[in-house]
Amino acid sequence: MTLRVSSEVLRLRSLAAYAMGGLGRRRAKTFALGGALALAVALVGAVLFLTDALRAESERGRSAMPDLTVERLVAGRPSTISRADADKIRDLSSVRAVTPRAWGYLFLAAIQGNLTVIGVPPGAPALGAGEGSLVAGRDLVPGAHEMIAGRGLASLLGLDIGDELGLPSVHADAPPLKLVGTFASRVDLFTSDVVFCDESDARSLLGLGSAEATDLAVSVINPNESHVLANKIALALPGSRIIEKDVLGRIYALTYGRRAGVFLAAAIPALLALLVLGWDRVSALGPEEKREVAVLKAVGWSTADVLSAKLLESVIVAFVASALGLAIAYAWVFPLGAPGLRPTLAGWSVLYPNAPLTPAIDFAQLLSLALGIVAPFVGLSIVPAWRAATTDPMQAMRG
Repeated sequence: MTLRVSSEVLRLRSLAAYAMGGLGRRRAKTFALGGALALAVALVGAVLFLTDALRAESERGRSAMPDLTVERLVAGRPSTISRADADKIRDLSSVRAVTPRAWGYLFLAAIQGNLTVIGVPPGAPALGAGEGSLVAGRDLVPGAHEMIAGRGLASLLGLDIGDELGLPSVHADAPPLKLVGTFASRVDLFTSDVVFCDESDARSLLGLGSAEATDLAVSVINPNESHVLANKIALALPGSRIIEKDVLGRIYALTYGRRAGVFLAAAIPALLALLVLGWDRVSALGPEEKREVAVLKAVGWSTADVLSAKLLESVIVAFVASALGLAIAYAWVFPLGAPGLRPTLAGWSVLYPNAPLTPAIDFAQLLSLALGIVAPFVGLSIVPAWRAATTDPMQAMRG
């Protein structure tokens, strides 16, 4: 039994060695097929990598959101909401807390994008639950015209602790803010465009009155009742829009999935063309290959041996190309930031010019991708391999 196993292992090693040698002898053909297959895998893999990373990032951002966000609409567009409206919501059942928030966007020419200014109420810590933690410096001192910036934003602007930054404002007398700390967050987008400052400074920068709020953050006692409470708030505050955290998560997942699906559907013709090219190249046995098979048959190789060797050639090309394609996809999406692809799927890349992507890889999905591309490629080689294995040695030598 041991002798039989050893003999079979030796046979497989010999076939693999022959297959590798055959690929080396036909370098141009091998590189053409392998390179095309690697590029196809890289394209599909990059879309999957980027989609999963964006979904994971949106999920982390959603988890830091309040259960309900109440906005006021004017002419169908978000406007400021009265802080007094918070009292109408506090009296509703299932409400744990209502917090009027002062925040907004400011366009910063230095990065050609928006940064998010968030006002911190007096006496509250700058970094609440889920928003991150300080990595350098200290917390804000109320009324001192200070700010805490995301680590990525501070690095992008070249700011160090103690530097002052004058932000564009609707009020010409808005004071510059002194950087007293930087923070990190499990939500990478926060570190790329968020600035925390005293609420009075935020109102001055954003042009908000003391009785106004950007929106109301509602915390719910029982999250399962969020939808019911949202309907109650809509009745209590006509003209308002209520954003539910759970619904927003499903919208993100559907949005990224739809965009990825459209992109992959557009790539299907290219993948089919690749398979047709593979069929044409693999099925076209050259004179040298025919003579090679004839010699193998003449020295005693069986049809099964020749068939196995030819299939091994396709398997080696497919798996090496798939591994190379996945490596290219990973480097394209994460170290390089998915240039050329990210704007198509993300949609908000202008707002967050340098937000890094955190890998969130589904290995089962990658295995399905590899098998989904490798299996058809190897399957197309079965008929040409069978034709090569059953070639009559004398006829092949004459040809």
